[in-house]
Amino acid sequence: MRNYERDEKMEHINTLKNYMTLVRKPVSKKNCDRMLETQNRKIHELMKIAYEIPFYRERFEASGTTPDDFHNAQDLYKFPLLTKDEVREWMDGEAAAHPEKYEKWHVSPTSGSSGRPLRTLISPNDNAWATANWLRVMGLAGYNPFLGKTMCRPNSLHGPVKESDSPIQKFGILRRKYMSDTIKARVETQTLIDEINAYKPDYLYNHKNLLVRIALYVKKNNVYLHRPKFYTPFGEMMDDSSRVLLEEVYGPGLIDAYGMAEVGSCVVNIPGKKYYQVNSDTHVVNIYDKDLKEPAMSGPAVITPLWKTDLPLINYISGDSMDSYFRKGLRFVKRIHGRNNDVIRHKNGSVTEWGNIAGIMNYIPEVVQYRVVQEDYDNLTYLMIPNPETDPADLPKVEESIREKMDAMFKDNFTYHFEWVDEIPADPNGKLRIILCKVDA
Repeated sequence: MRNYERDEKMEHINTLKNYMTLVRKPVSKKNCDRMLETQNRKIHELMKIAYEIPFYRERFEASGTTPDDFHNAQDLYKFPLLTKDEVREWMDGEAAAHPEKYEKWHVSPTSGSSGRPLRTLISPNDNAWATANWLRVMGLAGYNPFLGKTMCRPNSLHGPVKESDSPIQKFGILRRKYMSDTIKARVETQTLIDEINAYKPDYLYNHKNLLVRIALYVKKNNVYLHRPKFYTPFGEMMDDSSRVLLEEVYGPGLIDAYGMAEVGSCVVNIPGKKYYQVNSDTHVVNIYDKDLKEPAMSGPAVITPLWKTDLPLINYISGDSMDSYFRKGLRFVKRIHGRNNDVIRHKNGSVTEWGNIAGIMNYIPEVVQYRVVQEDYDNLTYLMIPNPETDPADLPKVEESIREKMDAMFKDNFTYHFEWVDEIPADPNGKLRIILCKVDA
């Protein structure tokens, strides 16, 4: 058994060592072969490790495969898919059966935005890889995470937040300051702006809805906000209207990084690029058809973090959909569509998915943020934040336009209720789900 106590003490050093092995420049003709070769090698190594784990040995046997059948991303289509419920049962069982083994491990809980929280066990050694990968993401557009100043939300979902600087941070390396914790308490927008202006971060990352809230306040009140060189809105999908607003207020340095607590950050769009690159030296992102049966170019994303080797997550169903294409053997993503379980439910048992609604709402310039609440089978409430540049007299016309487009799309007899608000309250986990369906499946 690994010495996890030693791994815990070596975690920061291992993070730096791992960081140096990663491809730290955007994918190009110069490094794509290296990315692909590294991915292929790590896939085979991961499957050899998984073969010795009882949970995965059963999946090998069920699929009639062995590690020798897996040498590239396409090969993973042969292997069974992994659901959140299966991971939850496995991880909870491991933690209950071997508490002493996991004493030094990290417990990374998801926020439960899909309904039920999930805790993922991550060893100190694997967590060093996850951190190294995030530092790489931060630096893809040119930011130096070791010498720059980073500001972010404290991740209080994952445990107590350490306020004091580490010894290395006191030397001006990997400097980081936390913003006020908006998950545990309501924090006034001006307070958050004051914190940003006082610290003047080079890199800022926080929940998308919070950064949008700050941007709206800045525009509405014409107050000063320090512009970071780079910033990342996380926790929710990026829509076109939010992107326009954020770039207007924070500047052009938007790094749109997709990931989850379970698998880390794996798909990234950097300023000046129209596509998202997959971090293929640390992850596999495969795309399936809507029924999760066959390979596809557009559809549900299934993710394998190649760095997670102590308790692997192989072919993990993300719950999100993507449009993709290939270049030089590597997958790239054109668009991320969001969660498959954010739906409107109809009386006949059918559903309308998030992407259909986003396809309408994201292209209404008078609306910068919205939430659709389904109270029952007959009533939909639209909470909407108006663009500060929109004349209030025009809002009834906007409502009528939304009503017409939604009727044509739903083909159902919904009654619509429109509420124009200054702010849409975030969920208890700090995120803002686009659809809140109160109708049981």
